Amino acid sequence: MPFDQHDQRAATLVAQLTLDEKIQLVTGYIGIPIGADGPETDDPMFKLTPETTPPPGAVGSDGFVPGIPRLGIPDLQLAGAGVGITSLVERPGGENVVFPSSVAQTATWSEPLVREFGRRLGAEARAQGINVVLAGATNLSIEPRSGRNFEYHGEDPILAGAMVREELLGTQDSGVVASVKHFAANFQETGRFVVSSVVDERSLREGELLAFEVALTDGDVGAVMTSYNRINGVYSSENHYLLTEVLKQEWGFRGWVMSDWGAAHSTVPSALAGLDQEFPLAHWFGQALKDAVERGEVPLERLDDMNRRILRSLIAVGVLDRDASEKPASATEDNLDTAQRIAEEGIVLLKNNGVLPLSDAASRVVVIGAHADIAVPSGGGSAAIRPIGGNPVEAAPGALPQYWVPSSPLDALRRELPGAEITWFDGSDAEAAVSATEHADVAVVFAAQLTSEHFDVPDLGLADGQEELIAAVAAVAPRVVVVLETGGAVTMPWLDDVEAVVAAWYPGHRGGDAIARILTGRVNPSGKTPLTFPRSEDDLPHRAVFPMPPLPGQTGPVELTLVNLLKEQQGEYFDAVYDEGLLLGYKWYDAGDRAVAFPFGHGLSYTNYEYGAVDAQWTPEGARVTVSVRNAGAVDGKETVQVYATLPEDAAAPRRLVGWAKAELRSGETRTVTIDVPAKYLSVWSVANKIWSFPSGAFAIEAAESSRDSRGTVHLHR
Repeated sequence: MPFDQHDQRAATLVAQLTLDEKIQLVTGYIGIPIGADGPETDDPMFKLTPETTPPPGAVGSDGFVPGIPRLGIPDLQLAGAGVGITSLVERPGGENVVFPSSVAQTATWSEPLVREFGRRLGAEARAQGINVVLAGATNLSIEPRSGRNFEYHGEDPILAGAMVREELLGTQDSGVVASVKHFAANFQETGRFVVSSVVDERSLREGELLAFEVALTDGDVGAVMTSYNRINGVYSSENHYLLTEVLKQEWGFRGWVMSDWGAAHSTVPSALAGLDQEFPLAHWFGQALKDAVERGEVPLERLDDMNRRILRSLIAVGVLDRDASEKPASATEDNLDTAQRIAEEGIVLLKNNGVLPLSDAASRVVVIGAHADIAVPSGGGSAAIRPIGGNPVEAAPGALPQYWVPSSPLDALRRELPGAEITWFDGSDAEAAVSATEHADVAVVFAAQLTSEHFDVPDLGLADGQEELIAAVAAVAPRVVVVLETGGAVTMPWLDDVEAVVAAWYPGHRGGDAIARILTGRVNPSGKTPLTFPRSEDDLPHRAVFPMPPLPGQTGPVELTLVNLLKEQQGEYFDAVYDEGLLLGYKWYDAGDRAVAFPFGHGLSYTNYEYGAVDAQWTPEGARVTVSVRNAGAVDGKETVQVYATLPEDAAAPRRLVGWAKAELRSGETRTVTIDVPAKYLSVWSVANKIWSFPSGAFAIEAAESSRDSRGTVHLHR
């Protein structure tokens, strides 16, 4: 690909770097501040050694690369940012707004709203001295028990990729380098350091890699982070096919590729495969890379390419052209407002037998469970945020860390329903809570699923007796509403016994307010599920997460520390064979005509929508679909029109989502919705020719309210 002005400027800078400076820019460290008395942390996770101790200059974040002051190249300060700006190592001002989880963001189906989230991330990063954010988790949620599904954007590659793209563009609109991760096929946390995700080429291209391709389209994204796992036997950081042939050559990616923290496994193979920067210490790069360059094992031109890519990304978003000491003020109130609007549009009304919205007519309301008097849950691991206001829930001694955000649905409900008598039970005394609901008008049960990086959940049930509590309440209460605060899909054996179910995901700061406004009708729900809720785990492609065999003489993985992450094998190498092929997510359930609890794209409203006739025409870029939608109910609302395509039979492809549009409609209003579908979304990957192939034959184009609720079909032929 020809150089542009940013490439030219970067190349001029690279020509002025010494060999040691070139090595310095491709070698990253953990972002621990180093003071006069040494590292400013005593966290046992890090167990710093001389090799793992970074140079001075880090502000306190996930990553740090010292700059080259003589050439005006600033330090790289990197922080996680999936649901807000993280502070892996505590730093002044490191308490932040927690935004709704990524799956909640995607449940809005609103690209402008996710773009706004990205802008908020970028501005807040700059305010805290961060110039590179580690966000944009683009892996598909095809393993519903994965501990990181709250960070991911659902099970469909086009929807996930489009939402990530808007987040990345928004972040870079604010002058901060955005990254996309984890490239690629990071489907489960169990054994992620030693697992090989086995996926055939066509399924990889039409599934996981399509999500990344969409995310990286038209965005000039600054960086890509590799995953820990192997793909078809080759570690991502050593995978020439992924990093060079697909990413840099076919897709024309101009930015740089960094390893996840500890995901590099070699010097020469990684450098030649396309890895441009190692984190979080000078282990495989650093002196080892310098030696390899001097021996001729890694060409100097390749090292220059690494540096040019890093500098180009910094130039493209303006990092090199501003004073790093000039930081905008934090916009906390604006961030909170955006977080609340995302939560309100992302909350999904799964079921409603007329009990919602609540009003003061429900004079006796009992609220139960999940710390709803003080907090809403959030996800754990590297995406966890130190929330403004602190973590209001303490984990039990010896338990894993828990992440909660100070926002009370109970208090918010009392504000929204001032005429109602609202009683609270924490659920620890199930008998008392159940007894109180017998004479209530409605019981609202909050149920939480806590998920985190590093750990997959053992099953899709609600833990800690919550399912039994819901069943007991449903047996006596006249009407029951269940509010699910989860990282993704869960099973609901009690579903037929309750009147309403709301998926609130991890709703972030002001999540309590958003939940209360949905429950009371102050906001008409418009969220749609970005993943399928199965009826049973027996219906999944794989009955359990692929297990990691322990090393001989061990009963489990080795202790997780920074040093062990880099130098100790966590378990025996093993394969996770995804033999469902193209049938990812809803496509699996559709192909087998399997019943589901709630389908992909599902979401109810307090109004109802009527669809007119569907029209579709070929265009030079693909197809254009139009359909009229009428709000036939009594309240204003927002409806997401979804477009699904069935390709010609010879394409041997499952029915797929190819487009959508979210329309705001006043009561009684009719609008014509137009959705343009790119040709690539109607194509299949040709393994023989290594290109996207737009098949000939008959296409069926549907407008739908969900993957299982088609509102009209038109047939096209080419």
